[in-house]
Amino acid sequence: MPFGFRIVVAVLLFVGAPVSGGELQVNGFPTDANFFPIGVWLQSPTRAASYKAIGINTFVGLYEGPTEEQLAALARQHMFAIAGQNDVALKSVNRHVIKAWMQEDEPDNAQPIGPGVYGTCIPAIEVARRTREMKARDPTRPIMINFGQGVANEFWRGRGPCNGDQGYYDTAIQGADLLSYDIYPVGSTTPQVKGRLEYVARGVTNLAKRATDGQSVWMALETTALDPTRRPTAAEVRAEIWMALVHGATGIFYFVHEFKPTFREDAIFRYPDIVEEVTKTNRLILSLSPALKSPSVSGAISVSSQVPIATMVKVYKDNTYIFAVAMQNSPSTARITVNNVHQTSARVIGEGRSVSLAQGSFEDQFEGYGVHLYQIP
Repeated sequence: MPFGFRIVVAVLLFVGAPVSGGELQVNGFPTDANFFPIGVWLQSPTRAASYKAIGINTFVGLYEGPTEEQLAALARQHMFAIAGQNDVALKSVNRHVIKAWMQEDEPDNAQPIGPGVYGTCIPAIEVARRTREMKARDPTRPIMINFGQGVANEFWRGRGPCNGDQGYYDTAIQGADLLSYDIYPVGSTTPQVKGRLEYVARGVTNLAKRATDGQSVWMALETTALDPTRRPTAAEVRAEIWMALVHGATGIFYFVHEFKPTFREDAIFRYPDIVEEVTKTNRLILSLSPALKSPSVSGAISVSSQVPIATMVKVYKDNTYIFAVAMQNSPSTARITVNNVHQTSARVIGEGRSVSLAQGSFEDQFEGYGVHLYQIP
């Protein structure tokens, strides 16, 4: 993670009801359609109840772990984990909670070689070698790699000699299973990125294009004042979430730390509006998980709008779902036409309203970076 906060070993925890062996793929994740990973980065497991209350089912990151005590605590709470692969994790009596292994965070960034001194990135070929090595030790669990903002931000200069090397990722992802990255546009110190939420989508798209069969993309999302003068609004958090999902992310996790004026690990709880939005959106995602996990349908709709509207279409149990997000910070009227649909209305999910359809088309208003989710029975 950026902002001087570096983690070498990370863990992914899935909070919720216990799962049976029949729901697992070997030692991997649940295949239950109702399960969708929604996480929080590097929080103490002692805060699990607070995060569970706002719809989090995943802790991403276990500081200076895994230790036996940490794994035991997770086991007691029926949590899953993606952990750094150490001897404790490999041999623990509680290793059943570990559902994937994770490499060092942000290998594509310049690595610290001394106090305030940085060298080069971890060579891509070395990242791929480490994946093979981890799989040789345990071939029953997938491998996760979280990259830095260079996946999307062409202006980022935090990669040292690796700056601008996009080919790096083609090699580095080889053999890995979960590909994630982090960029925080509202908190960004890059002028060209500052406030441009579409960079979230850009990075997801870049990883998704590189992903091969069996590889999926996850996204880390901002929630707090990483820039002490400007924190994201609830609407911006919502937009970033749906930009990630619409562009192909199959898991999300929130970065909730704050460093200035004082450090707070769980700083999201400073902001009731963000807590409310995250809670609402998390519950909505979980309720839509079977639809979100169904195959996307290409060519099913057309969109006319002065502002680009990104869409994802799913068909689940004879219902058509359209997930739509405006990709610029300008209001617009969008006209959406759905092929082979004869219904006269569509429900706008989570908004308590409907839109009328005429010959398969409807219009709706989008605020800048606005999000609307539609269901046509």
